[in-house]
This record gives sequence, C-alpha cells and structure tokens, in this order.
Amino acid sequence: MTRTTGRRIGIALALSSLCLWPAAAQDKAAFGAAQAANAKLLRDYTWTSRTELKLKGESKNVKLEQVRYDATGALQKSPLPGGTPEAKPAPAPAPSGRGGRLKKKVVENKKEEFAELLQNVVALVKSYGHMPPDKLQAFMAGAKSQPGSGELQGTLHISGGNAMQAGDTLAIWIEPKSMMMRRVEVRSAFEEKPVLLTAVFQTAANGPTHLGKVTLAYPDKQIEVIVDNYDYRLVQ
Repeated sequence: MTRTTGRRIGIALALSSLCLWPAAAQDKAAFGAAQAANAKLLRDYTWTSRTELKLKGESKNVKLEQVRYDATGALQKSPLPGGTPEAKPAPAPAPSGRGGRLKKKVVENKKEEFAELLQNVVALVKSYGHMPPDKLQAFMAGAKSQPGSGELQGTLHISGGNAMQAGDTLAIWIEPKSMMMRRVEVRSAFEEKPVLLTAVFQTAANGPTHLGKVTLAYPDKQIEVIVDNYDYRLVQ
C-alpha cells in the first residue's frame, strides 16, 4: 500500500490550500490584509497534524507529524511516533498456475485504482482552494450572504453554486470583525458520485487562526480522510 499511503499523506497539504481561498468577504482589501497578517503569524508557530484514512469505516492508516514553516515559508513536516507503522509487504509465495498469477494481478490492479481514485478526489478538492479568477467572479456574482446561525451565529454565511462544476455548492462562514474564515463546506462530485468536504477553522490562544479539522468523504467508495491540526505553540 506504499503508493496509496503516499497519496494519503499529500491530502493534508492539498486540503490546507483552502485557507488561501481568496476574497470571499464584501471588503476584499480588508479580507486580503487580514489573511496576510494571519499567515505571517502562523510562521512563528509549530503544531501537530494527524491524518487518518478510513475505508468502509475502518481506520487503515494514521500519520502523526510535527509541522512548522522554514525560513523560506515552506512547510516542514517531521514524523512523530504513534502513527501507523509503514507496512513492509511479506514475501509472497510464488503463484501456483495461471489462477494464482491472475489473482495477484487483480489485487495489484485494485491497489493502483484506489491510489488513483484518492489522487483524483484530492485534486478535485484542491481546485476549490485555487479557483480561477473567472470562476471566482462568477461564483461571487451569484452567491448569497446571510447571518450565520447556531454555533456560527455572529458570522457572515456566504453560499452559492456552480463554483467549479455544474451542480456543486460552496459555503463559507466568515467572522466580520477579524475577517477570518470559520468554516468551509464543499459539495461536489467525482464521476457523478458525491464528494463532501468540511473544513473548520480555529484560533490558537492569543495566536493566529488556523485550519483545525478537515473531513473529506467519498461515500460511494466509503472513503473518509480526516485531518486534525492541534497543539499550536510558538517556536522557541
């Protein structure tokens, strides 16, 4: 499962691009300035990231990493103990006859297909974090805004459809005073099957706002990826 694990590891970085989603507030200049100032603060912090891959409700892989920015602004990740050890495939017995070779090939093909599926779903999600200017402008032209409700009371709720593909929906909750995003929800599709994404933003104690938890689901294949970022601390 080496290739599958590799695709899964890249999901956290791909999903983190959502925090760069541009100019969703009415005051674009203020929104952009707030995001830039917050990003600058984040460079002084280190945190723990936990990424879990689930298949049919069963945890298949967990990765723990210590994350921080280097001097160039690039994310640096160091593995931490407590995750799922990398599986080393045991030597397989030599296939006996044509049937054995065919079964082995089927298993290998399924692994390749699963890895490719993850890659494609992640690419779809990532596209919402880097919307082309024309699509962004079209989305904002048709989007509606209203006060947030429930636990998101006090926020501005912006929602609309057809953001990246026909029939999708994108919803964003922004705190007007700080211009920080509090929640993002995407409902899209891959191969005409639903893809669901929820991103929840949190604020560190006396610190920056950050991407706290991301949940990506592809129900048709019972795939779920969960990313938790926590324990934000100033770099010493």
